[in-house]
Amino acid sequence: MTRRQQRRLISIAILIIFAAFYLYRQSRQQRPTTGPSRNYITCGTPCGTERWAVKTLSDADASSVNFSPRPATVAWLIAQPAPSPLPADSRVAPLELQAFTVRAQLIAIKEENDRDFHLLLADLNDPSATMIAEIPSQNCSGACASRYASDFESARRELESRFGMPANRFENIPGNVIVDVTGVAFFDFFHKQRDVAPNAIELHPVLSLHFE
Repeated sequence: MTRRQQRRLISIAILIIFAAFYLYRQSRQQRPTTGPSRNYITCGTPCGTERWAVKTLSDADASSVNFSPRPATVAWLIAQPAPSPLPADSRVAPLELQAFTVRAQLIAIKEENDRDFHLLLADLNDPSATMIAEIPSQNCSGACASRYASDFESARRELESRFGMPANRFENIPGNVIVDVTGVAFFDFFHKQRDVAPNAIELHPVLSLHFE
């Protein structure tokens, strides 16, 4: 092989190496990522953990919820069987796929560590029958991405306009305050919460409040 042929082969090899490197770079740039897509929008600050997407209507099943509220009582809701085990980020049919409106006595309120407004409700005919309702903060992750964030904000403003900003400890509501609470049924884990329902059902999130 002549020196000229050797130089030509070296030049071809160099060109092949550059072409292979270029194609490799192109394939790396076009490869889809395994993380969130560009269409996934994050917002707000982390606030809660357990079943948080379900609590804030930012889960994949939220579009399957029937938001035409059914009338119910505290006593009826807390008598429903609790599912076991509870899924981490999906809903349990049929109750968690339905909104309800409950007329109840408001017993106490507080702001939780996850920034939810926490309401204690008692059945009008049986004050010993109690359950929890919670309103997420529209500034929290999950809640702020939900299409119902404005409903959370309106419900919180309704509560604040009546009682002021809830403290981080329970404040009992004096008198006989009657409220219509509309929210989506939700089964929580037991955390020894005050006045938790025996089946740990809640209205969570609350979508609207109307005081008598």
